[in-house]
Amino acid sequence: MVRSLFKKTLILSFCFFCYACSDNQEEKKVIESYLPFPPKSQERLSNKDLKRIDLKYFSKIEPGEFLMGSPLDEPGRGKNEKQHKVKISNPYFMGKFEVTVKEWNQVLGDFAKKEIRFIVPKEHEKLLNWFYEKREKPEFKRLSKFANIEKLNDFFSVIENFRSKPKTVFSITSAQLGSVLAILTRLKPEQKLIQGITPEDVDLKIGGLRSLWSEKMNLPVTDVSYSQALQFCFTKTTESHETGALPKGMIFRLPTEAEWEFACRAGTNGVCGLDDGNDLSGVNANINGGSRGNIIGKPNLLIYRKKLTSVSRDQPSLKGNEWGLHDMHGNVMEWCYDFYGEYPDVSISIDPIGPIRGAKRVLRGGSFLRPAHSARSAARESLEPSWRGSEIGFRIVLAYPLR
Repeated sequence: MVRSLFKKTLILSFCFFCYACSDNQEEKKVIESYLPFPPKSQERLSNKDLKRIDLKYFSKIEPGEFLMGSPLDEPGRGKNEKQHKVKISNPYFMGKFEVTVKEWNQVLGDFAKKEIRFIVPKEHEKLLNWFYEKREKPEFKRLSKFANIEKLNDFFSVIENFRSKPKTVFSITSAQLGSVLAILTRLKPEQKLIQGITPEDVDLKIGGLRSLWSEKMNLPVTDVSYSQALQFCFTKTTESHETGALPKGMIFRLPTEAEWEFACRAGTNGVCGLDDGNDLSGVNANINGGSRGNIIGKPNLLIYRKKLTSVSRDQPSLKGNEWGLHDMHGNVMEWCYDFYGEYPDVSISIDPIGPIRGAKRVLRGGSFLRPAHSARSAARESLEPSWRGSEIGFRIVLAYPLR
């Protein structure tokens, strides 16, 4: 009995020892597999491939070296901003603008559509009331096939509530307004008769509603988690390769933290990548620049817009940096690829991709709610990848995979 028990104990101990060794070996393999990949040289893109890249949307960022992080005396300097040399060895194409609601819906609208709710300006109330009153007219009924019926009915419910309770706020969503415009823009001149308003003014008012809708749809997309941003990149990449719209092997992805700061600085060494790099305020960025303590430098005006600014590729509301990139400072915080951590203690870091493990991901650029100190070129923020918020968005790069 004792011998049998001893034998079983010995077998169990041996199995446990083998399992532990196996587990340690497996862990060792896992750790080794996380060793950074050496930088790879990339083939020069052909003229044919370059024509596939929309240079109105992307700026080409050439390889180079820069000092990442901030000097000890920089205003607003945060922790983990140790200044160190970084080399970017391969070119990449950085989005000139943050990803908008419209772009998001075009890529992920089937299962993650975004809507913007806003208060209707007073000058548009009469036209929308007229539209509601004409909803049962045959010509309106016929054109309803072009609209989203569900959103159209939602709009009618909202306006009924507003008309019955005048003191309520008249707020609608971008999708509801889009359904209204789907009908309004198809009406014939003789169908757009509103008492006290000339047909020409009716067209101007409809144009005003279209501009309002466009403004809301071209706001930077927000309340997006890190994982959702990755899904956007993956889906956009897949669809683009299926249509032959991308050079072979290239993908849409999030920028690394180093790629982001290199592009943001655009050759400058100051607190920001705008002008001479020394002044950052509400004058040149959509930040909380409403008080002297919230700005860096000496601008003539204190400006705090208290809202996101929309993306206009033809007429941007704020000047971009020397490399053609807009809103790298303020508007929304932007997800980067990297896990958050201390910078490496090396003489030069080549194409860094951040720590191999971590609990949080990096965000850069500050936001419309934050002061200049949070929007500096070197300023770093970190959040869990599942986090979503009204300040959080992203921009994409077109480049080769990182691993």
